[in-house]
Amino acid sequence: TQFAAVEIARGKLTEAEAAFTVAQSQLAAAQGLVEQAEGALELSRTEMERAKELQRINPDVIARSEIERRENRVESLEGALEAAQANREAARAQLETVLPSRRASAQEELERTEAELGKTIVYAGVTGELRQFGLQPGDYVSPVLRPAGLLIPTKGFESGRQQVQAGFNQLAAQVIKPGTLAEISCLSKPFTVIPMVVVGVQPVIAAGQVRPTDLLIDPQDRARPGTLHVMMEPLYEDGLEGVFPGTKCIANAYTYNHELLASGDLSGGQKIYLHMVDTVGIVHAVILRIQTLMLPVKLLVFSGH
Repeated sequence: TQFAAVEIARGKLTEAEAAFTVAQSQLAAAQGLVEQAEGALELSRTEMERAKELQRINPDVIARSEIERRENRVESLEGALEAAQANREAARAQLETVLPSRRASAQEELERTEAELGKTIVYAGVTGELRQFGLQPGDYVSPVLRPAGLLIPTKGFESGRQQVQAGFNQLAAQVIKPGTLAEISCLSKPFTVIPMVVVGVQPVIAAGQVRPTDLLIDPQDRARPGTLHVMMEPLYEDGLEGVFPGTKCIANAYTYNHELLASGDLSGGQKIYLHMVDTVGIVHAVILRIQTLMLPVKLLVFSGH
């Protein structure tokens, strides 16, 4: 129906454009009638003036009735000239006022129908590939209510291609900052530990938000604490090569206290504490590597897959 409406509106616009040619011809014809009426009136006036002059010289040459007939003809031609001029002005008004308005209205109708047609086409904001796209003839497709498939981006800094999202305990919120070093190990690339660096930390924790509903939410119903959402990128170029987007990964983040320990501004207790923190980090790095080695074995051997 939208295509049909566009074609109808385009036909009306073409018709309005064609009407200009007809109106120009009508104006030219009206102008010709005006000129013809002016010539006939001028000739009639000349003949009337000549007849009056002859009668003044010799009343017996032209009768009084002939003079009156010529005067009546002049008045008739004057009326015909006024009518021709009125027709010319009407044709000019049609060309300069009516038809431009009709053309503008047709143009607006065409733009409106094209806008309605444009609403039937869904454009992607990024370059990507359509997946899980199963449609049957007659299915209704809407980007809001019933998307027909998934658009997976193929370019840019999309999550899973050049960035990884990780969730850490809220206790790490005061420690993990942009620039913090980390490591990940992913199921889609087994036996590999990938060095990472934190590039962003979400400033809110997804746990305590409340959406307006018809139910009164009890805070204890939200017993599970939210995690600290962190974005990481590979420390080295092509670090995520071979890692499939959407894969499950294990992540560790590490603090760096070497410069602080070497500064000499710490007390003995603070140095012991930071050494303990670094030692725990080393232990976690060892555990990550053990998990990296054991995870494929656990999934392939003990799970029976």
